[in-house]
Amino acid sequence: MTMSRWTLALPFAAALVWAQFHESGRPELRARLTVATEPRMPVRAYLFKDDKPFRLSPVEAMLPLRVDMFYRERLWTRGDRASTLEVTCRDQSHYVLLEGGGSFDLPAGKYRIEAYRGFFYAPATEEFELEAGKERQVTLRMRDWAPGESRRWISGDDHIHLTRELRDNDVFLRWLEAEDLHVANFLQLQRQMDAAVQYAFGPPGEAKRNGYAIRPGHESRTEFYGHVNLLGGRELIRPLSAGSMYANSPGAYPYPAILFAKGRELGATVGYAHFSGSMPHSTLLMDLALGNIDFVEVLQFGVLKTGEWYELLNAGLRVTGIAGSDFPVLLNQRDPWPRTIPLLGPERTLVKADGGQSPYEAWAAGVRTGTAIVTNGPLVEATLEKNNSVVTAKAGFYRPLEKLEIIRNGEVIAAVSGDGGKTELSLSARVPAGESCWLAARATARKKEGEPDIQGHTNPFYIEANGRPYFDEQTRRAVAGRWEEELAHYRNAGLRFPDERSRDDFFARGEQALRILTAPPAQGRR
Repeated sequence: MTMSRWTLALPFAAALVWAQFHESGRPELRARLTVATEPRMPVRAYLFKDDKPFRLSPVEAMLPLRVDMFYRERLWTRGDRASTLEVTCRDQSHYVLLEGGGSFDLPAGKYRIEAYRGFFYAPATEEFELEAGKERQVTLRMRDWAPGESRRWISGDDHIHLTRELRDNDVFLRWLEAEDLHVANFLQLQRQMDAAVQYAFGPPGEAKRNGYAIRPGHESRTEFYGHVNLLGGRELIRPLSAGSMYANSPGAYPYPAILFAKGRELGATVGYAHFSGSMPHSTLLMDLALGNIDFVEVLQFGVLKTGEWYELLNAGLRVTGIAGSDFPVLLNQRDPWPRTIPLLGPERTLVKADGGQSPYEAWAAGVRTGTAIVTNGPLVEATLEKNNSVVTAKAGFYRPLEKLEIIRNGEVIAAVSGDGGKTELSLSARVPAGESCWLAARATARKKEGEPDIQGHTNPFYIEANGRPYFDEQTRRAVAGRWEEELAHYRNAGLRFPDERSRDDFFARGEQALRILTAPPAQGRR
């Protein structure tokens, strides 16, 4: 497109966006709807007229998403204080009542409005009729199905890509409240140029309000080693990406181990995105063996990768699993988007902690210690009574639960099924005394059409009899063999390092990881 055509197109595009902020019409043809939540809180909402989606108007903030590989979406606002945010993608509108209510001009007719707020609140629905020239008030009653539990958990999404300026924080933070997502990690990244840019990093870039926080970090990506996330560090580590696919150079440096070490020095919580980094080859096994990482994303896009996770655990590698959405990529994967699933934090990591002054710091501490659960709905917990070697699990949700299971070394050792109506389940199992193992619990709930499997999973906890970590010898050999194959690939891949010392260092770390993986795990070894 020539510069002159851009000059004409940009004002036209801006006019289209502006037109959506305000709709005019003859007063006698429209009705006035006033909506309020009880108790008053921000929520995500959807309006239907004659059972078909209908727009709320006017809105004061818009986030039009046309998801591509460059993450250029920007927040548009009108006025100093927005009460309603409209998020659009693939011809679907998602409304966020940022102040827990609002007033809207609508044509006469029969309507339904639905409100959603995270996983601890049951959806609220109201049907009503509007008459032209009249006003109608509607109350959406939000029910916390676990009022004692919901206040004890901090929820986080480790993987959100949204450009953010200082002026955007008010709208974004109230959107977090509407999703009941306490911690949102906004990650800058690179695809030839920087994308999802953040205005500052570390505490200066953290925005907080009412126990909710946005903390910037970055996703560093290469086609050689995979994608990795560095959460909450005090600085952006450059180069942000490497290789021709993501950067402007074919170089293969720095590799993840270098980034993880620098990130930890800067206070970051570090790990792999998309489980193993989403590339054909990955240094995940090396970084696990060397203890370089804090987490692996095990729940994403509605898929919980238990098979891959259990294999690593059975190989004697202590892998903390977390959940991250990779927003806004996921909006392109389900059409229409299931309204019951949050936009931000559709799957999330929960940590039981007091958020205090920084919800992010409390959440990140739970991730680093592995005391977290991953879920896209149910709350599930497991505890071990060491005196009598009994593990107890419990789960709850606002929907009927289908099953609760206790897992030992990847196998189900106890299970209880729902009866089609129970929203709480519990069970216990005895663990053989004197044996090393890892233990966890998982739960599934009833899902609706168009939804992913609705499930929750604890992170494992470990029993080391006589100080001996559990591992399955055959599984560990298989994992070691895979890393040996990866190391051979890297030797023949023609990787471009800045100098021979950097190359030698990479392969020295790789050989060290192979030696660790081909031996029994040491006590406390990740």
